[in-house]
Amino acid sequence: MEKQWDRLVGVWTLTDVTDVDGEGRVRSRPYGDAPQGQLIYTRDAHMAVVIAGRGPASAVAYAGRVSAEGDRERHVVHVGLPPFGEDQERCARLDERPGQLVPATDRPGRPRTELVWQRLSDAAVAVAG
Repeated sequence: MEKQWDRLVGVWTLTDVTDVDGEGRVRSRPYGDAPQGQLIYTRDAHMAVVIAGRGPASAVAYAGRVSAEGDRERHVVHVGLPPFGEDQERCARLDERPGQLVPATDRPGRPRTELVWQRLSDAAVAVAG
């Protein structure tokens, strides 16, 4: 699990959110062309995420516990803005690209929402630990 956290722990900034079809073609950008958000993972398996509501999508904000295994992650929400309620689970498939983390709401070959997160500086990673 330590190796898993080495790749996740830190502060990430949102660079893109796309709804894609089963072939991977972009259908829409629900948060517009310049989405704003941050994702934080701590060494003791806590997380927090905030995405500003832009375009047709509403704001997202929740915090809780996180677990990861292989290419899957699970967030257990402890507090959040509606519709993210206490003890709700959010699961995603993780795709790693150099310097990026790309959780998607479903598996390849099916329509899904992909969020592209860019790791902030190594100094930010040290603070999150």
